[in-house]
Amino acid sequence: MAKQEAEWSNRLSVRFLKKHGYLEGGWRYGGIKWTYGMSGNESSIGFNVNIGGDEGDYIKLQYTHTNRGTDEKESMDFRVELTTTPCNYGGKRYWFICPLSKNGRYCGRRVGVLFSIGKWFGCRHCGEIAYAAQMRGGKYRGSSVCLPDIERAEQEVKRYYYNGKPTRKYRRLIRLNEKFNQSFMLMAAGLDKRFARFADFKKK
Repeated sequence: MAKQEAEWSNRLSVRFLKKHGYLEGGWRYGGIKWTYGMSGNESSIGFNVNIGGDEGDYIKLQYTHTNRGTDEKESMDFRVELTTTPCNYGGKRYWFICPLSKNGRYCGRRVGVLFSIGKWFGCRHCGEIAYAAQMRGGKYRGSSVCLPDIERAEQEVKRYYYNGKPTRKYRRLIRLNEKFNQSFMLMAAGLDKRFARFADFKKK
């Protein structure tokens, strides 16, 4: 079975939620939109994030799935649990708990990114999603930077700011992201493949 490439997959990350303030507590509604390269086609999801409530921390994903074979549309509304781990210098880091099952066994992996898998969202292990560098021996690494590099760098960041300034590891993460994004845009244009741009349309 051919694996799907992570770089070309619709995805939602904890880092995106944190960056846009969805993890600051309480009940928050928002969404994310993907636009596909030359075609200009779009898809989107809405979500509700609940932090600190009586039912625990979670995110509810709401979107419409279209069956490619029949063009039938199905309204999706399902919950993904959130968990936390402590940071070395205080605070906590949020993670998704993968809600999917594979071969009859519940996944439950703690992950930072959810990928679109059929009509669901789950971890890349359940969706058999691989990074281009893994599938092609690194041929399409973005100027020597790929998503696994960014994920490892993100996990190393224990504190984002100190005395009002970004920490050394956070600055490195920012540089890797910028380098990858620039190379990714050039690669997508050169290969005439779809390029996902993210647009936050949260409502307060």
